[in-house]
Amino acid sequence: MQISHVVLSLAAMCLPPKPPVVAAAPRTLKRDVPLVKTQIGTMEVTEVCAGTMTWGSFVEKEESAHKELDTFLAAGVNFLDTAEIYPVAFNYGKTTETWIGNWLTARIADGSIKREDFYIATKCNPAGKGSPDGEPHDFSAAKLEASARASIERLQSDYIDLYYLHFPSRKGFDVFGWGSYGSPERYKAKTSDGSMADFERQVKNVKHLLDLGLIKNWGLSNENAYGVTMFCIAADKLGVPRPCCIQNDMSLNERSFEGDVAEACHHFGVVGLPYGVLSGGTLTGKYITGEATPRSRQNLSPEFQPRYNGPLAVEATKAYAKLAEAWGLTPTELAIAWARDRWYNAGVITGTTSPKQVEECLAAFRLETLPTELCEAIDAIHEQYRSPTTTLVNKALLLAAPWVEKVDECATVA
Repeated sequence: MQISHVVLSLAAMCLPPKPPVVAAAPRTLKRDVPLVKTQIGTMEVTEVCAGTMTWGSFVEKEESAHKELDTFLAAGVNFLDTAEIYPVAFNYGKTTETWIGNWLTARIADGSIKREDFYIATKCNPAGKGSPDGEPHDFSAAKLEASARASIERLQSDYIDLYYLHFPSRKGFDVFGWGSYGSPERYKAKTSDGSMADFERQVKNVKHLLDLGLIKNWGLSNENAYGVTMFCIAADKLGVPRPCCIQNDMSLNERSFEGDVAEACHHFGVVGLPYGVLSGGTLTGKYITGEATPRSRQNLSPEFQPRYNGPLAVEATKAYAKLAEAWGLTPTELAIAWARDRWYNAGVITGTTSPKQVEECLAAFRLETLPTELCEAIDAIHEQYRSPTTTLVNKALLLAAPWVEKVDECATVA
């Protein structure tokens, strides 16, 4: 039997992509909506979670970090996120928690805060960065306890409200920016084997911290559907509370969470608290407009998280910025409000380096829920630029994106 082949014409292949759908007559969105609180585990926290990842690197002075915290506090925010590894990019580890501890002690002393009404999340990482001995580990009971106690000391607190396993020990450090599992050989720095027995061991070690009263709740970070499922099954088997939330990279330019991870979290009752919703500042549009300062993250340290500002991510950002303008929003407001409104998220972790940026982020949380027609326009852009910060097989190729320069001539596939 002869097999016929359908050959696409070159002209058909070279048709430019259709522009994203933008609502013809967008309405003005209501502003000044009060900040919302939500229940996560045993905590009643604001949807705004103050992120502190760069305090001690891009934020140079402790006084500057304290001003940001005071701005959050004045707005009613009662939830902040840190980690033993912070700050990142350079000057790794310990500094950020110390600055927070100094601020917390001062604010409790002057009556601005009651510790029981203010919630602090921090993290232990299996690479050991910022930990007492600085050595890689497999979330053993001894390592977890040592890290938790060290964080508590730096935070000048008696306990941690929410303690994350920062990234999977079964993958080492090579977990960031990948949308595919790839080959197990890729994870050469792993410190555990990913077996059911190993998940049970880690859950028992988390229980040890709960029993000691060092932590009140626990969560997962940078996890996938397999990890969420196995941790929750192990917790149920051992009679330990499930992780109450998951902190993953998620934004308009990184929507891989919406696949199997969202389903696993939904069935096990694990809520999302995403970071990276501004893609390291890219989704603010400031790198396109030239408003970024020399000390902006991607100008000062372009080798740090370059996935956020690759060519395809920039093209997607241009489309989202245009959509935001049509609706009378800033790109920052659009990106944060969209993440806030996802059904699987209980809040959003910010990333700021000044009180001005704090105010810009807070403005997004004070917007009404984004209307359906705006969300549909966002989805139309997403269909054209599908999670452009996510690497599937080749990080170097994603960052080079040679096809972007040719998009006007011919929509090619690399």
